[in-house]
Amino acid sequence: MVARTWRITMSITINHLPSTLLKLPVVLTPSAWKESVHLEQPSHIAEVGTRLGEVVLEAYRELHLQPEEPQIDFGIYRFLPNGDRSGRHWLELRLHRMDAIDGNSYLCISLRAEQPLNLF
Repeated sequence: MVARTWRITMSITINHLPSTLLKLPVVLTPSAWKESVHLEQPSHIAEVGTRLGEVVLEAYRELHLQPEEPQIDFGIYRFLPNGDRSGRHWLELRLHRMDAIDGNSYLCISLRAEQPLNLF
């Protein structure tokens, strides 16, 4: 049921974004990946996929609310990467819209205090 609810929510969020934004690749900085997606000892690989989906979904939600902003601060509650499930912890993230002159634009998710990846 969780997967179905997530798909419906993702569909609603994505359907209201400009199609140009949906075509952009999404990248995470190594630090953002380590803190938001990575798990040291996942019980199943699907846990990593779920964590990645939660980060990207929240980024799209914020982008939907502020489609013209070049940087958007947001955050997620997540279990720590070491597998500690005693409680969810807040992680501050930032979504950067990286507009390139040559048309290779992309979205970059970073920790709030770090710089985005400059791929081009």
